[in-house]
Amino acid sequence: MDSQPLSPVGEAAVSRFAEQVFAQLGRTDQRRWARAYLQGLLAAPGRKSLANMAASLATGPAEAATVSLSLQQFINGSPWDWRPARRVLADLAAGPRPVRAWTAALVVVPKRGDQVVGVHRRFDPSTGRTVKCQAATGLFVATDRDAVPVDWSLLLDPGWTDDPQRRARARIPEDVAPHPAGDLLTGMVDRLAAHHPVAPLVATLDATDDPVRLAAALARRSVPYLLEVRGDQPVRPVLQATTGRHGRVQQGAVPAESLFPWRRPRMSPDPQPVLRGTPVLPPGPVTAPGPAPAPGAGAAPGAAGTVAGTPSAPVHRLWARCDGDGGPRRYWLTDLAEDAPGVLALLDAASATRSTVNRLGSDFGLLDFSGRSYTGWHHHMTLVSAAYALGRDLAVRVGGGSGGGALQNSA
Repeated sequence: MDSQPLSPVGEAAVSRFAEQVFAQLGRTDQRRWARAYLQGLLAAPGRKSLANMAASLATGPAEAATVSLSLQQFINGSPWDWRPARRVLADLAAGPRPVRAWTAALVVVPKRGDQVVGVHRRFDPSTGRTVKCQAATGLFVATDRDAVPVDWSLLLDPGWTDDPQRRARARIPEDVAPHPAGDLLTGMVDRLAAHHPVAPLVATLDATDDPVRLAAALARRSVPYLLEVRGDQPVRPVLQATTGRHGRVQQGAVPAESLFPWRRPRMSPDPQPVLRGTPVLPPGPVTAPGPAPAPGAGAAPGAAGTVAGTPSAPVHRLWARCDGDGGPRRYWLTDLAEDAPGVLALLDAASATRSTVNRLGSDFGLLDFSGRSYTGWHHHMTLVSAAYALGRDLAVRVGGGSGGGALQNSA
C-alpha cells in the first residue's frame, strides 16, 4: 500500500511519538533526524529508500538531496545506542492490554550484492531455495490486538566476523560473533525479561534452528514456551514408559508424528483447525528416575505437573495441529498447562506475528535497508519498529482499521 503525505494531525503525532521513543538521544539534531526518518517511513510511497523518504520530506530536488545525506548520516554514521529506544517500544507495545505472548519470527531479505551488511547464502524455508540474503530474528510482544516488534538480531556468518577488514568496514563490534538463531533469540528474551514480566515464548520452526536447545535455555530462565518441532523430532511419551533394570523408569523416544495417527478429515464446508495433545517428558535425558509405577497404573501425571515415579520430570505436552482440511500437520512442544483453546490462542499470536512481518515489509521499510553498517542496520530496524507501533495507533489511516495502515492526508 503506497503512503501519501501526512496530515497535520499525523505530523504532530509523529513529533510527540519521536520525542517519547528517542528522548535518550543526546543531541537535538539526532532527535530531529529520528523524527524525520520516522516520518519518511510513514509517508514515502513505495520503497523506503533514502531518496524516496527524502523526497517525501523536502519541498524540491535540491532540498531532497541535502535531506538524503542527512538521513544517511543519522542512520549509518551517527553512533547512537538503539537499545533505549527499543525498551520504550516494548513498554508501549504492552500498554494497557494484557500481553498474550512473546513471539519470534525469522526474516529473510534477498540481496544481490555482497557489500550489504550480513549478506550470505542460506536456505529460505518460505521458498524452499538457497538464496543470497540478509537474515534476522525478531522478538515481538503479542496482545489480543496484534504483535509489535520490540527487538532484532542480525544473523552473521563467519565470513563477516573472521575477516578483520570486513568486520571493520561493516562496523561490527568486537563482542559480536556468529550465533545460531535460537541463541540470538535467547539473548533478546533476556533483554526483554530484564524490564518486563515474563510471558510465554511462541516460536515457529523457522525462528530457531534447534527448538530442543532453545527449550532447555528457556527452562533454565523459567520462561514458559510453545515451540514448533519437526514431525521426526524424538519425544518421550509418558504413556510408553517401561520398567528397566533395578525398577527404574525408562522412556522410549519416538517421532512426534507417530503419536498422532492420521485420521481421514470429515468433509465440511467450513473446516476448523483440529488440535490434539498428548503428555510427554521434557526434551533431554530423564534425571533421577524413581521407581516404576504400580502395575496397571501406567505413567499418569503425578502431583504438581510431574510424572508419577519421576518427581524431577515435569509433564510437557506435545500438540499436533491440522487445519481441518487434511493439510500438513504442525507439531508444538510446550511446558504450559494450557488446554486446546489456550494453545490455539497462542498459535493465533504466532499467526499475528507473521502478518506483522508482512506489513513491516510492504508498508514500513523492513526490506529496504541497503547500508553496509551493522549499527546502521540496527538503527533502521529500530525506526521500522517505531513506525509500525506509531502507524497502528495514528487516527489518520487508510480505511480506519484497528490494525493500522499507511497514512494519508485527511484533506
